[in-house]
Amino acid sequence: MTRITKEYHERKNEILDTAQELFLTQGYEKVSVDNIIKKIGIAKGTFYYYFKSKEDLLNKLVKRMVDKIKIEIKKIVEKNDLDAISKLEKAYSVAGNIKLENIHLIKLMLNILYKKDNLILRYKVYKSNVELVVPEFAKIIEQGVKENLFNTPYPYEAAKLFFELGSVLGDVISKLLLELDKKPGNMDKIVKEIEIYEDAMERILGARKGAINIVSREMLKNFQEKIKT
Repeated sequence: MTRITKEYHERKNEILDTAQELFLTQGYEKVSVDNIIKKIGIAKGTFYYYFKSKEDLLNKLVKRMVDKIKIEIKKIVEKNDLDAISKLEKAYSVAGNIKLENIHLIKLMLNILYKKDNLILRYKVYKSNVELVVPEFAKIIEQGVKENLFNTPYPYEAAKLFFELGSVLGDVISKLLLELDKKPGNMDKIVKEIEIYEDAMERILGARKGAINIVSREMLKNFQEKIKT
């Protein structure tokens, strides 16, 4: 039988796609590395050439989504016809839309990461996301300072604070989202948490009150509908 060889990224994405499909249909805990390689028809050594473990594979699934977000945010950062506030809002909007497209993966990740024994994995995912996206947000803040829309001498640190506060916000919202089916009133709580976050961002940036609107209520409604289905 002739062995089929594939390009590095093609093979890596094949493993990621197959694993995601199995995780979504059978559950992360029930799927083993053996299940993944059997479905693809590759040797175990091939799997470990690309990934250190099943946990590493899960982390790379998230990173693939964040990489896509980074590419789109970079396009926004490089635009010359938008002020910093518009760029900030568009950056959050594009990130939200990509997450909407990957809502099944998001829901899977929430269920895995927010189990009590997955605190370290959750931190690794957060750390990876920060390293990828913070530099782009720092550029937007630097532009805002030049435009006198923001007033902070520490653009990079301010961008990092966004994500540190965002991590806390994410913890709260994730738990509210996971219980949304049973507690529809959680959506009002989510809106309030986001408003608090936006207010904190304005204070960190030295922006005018009401300048930052990072999550539209329409997007929240879309999340609610997607989570239900």
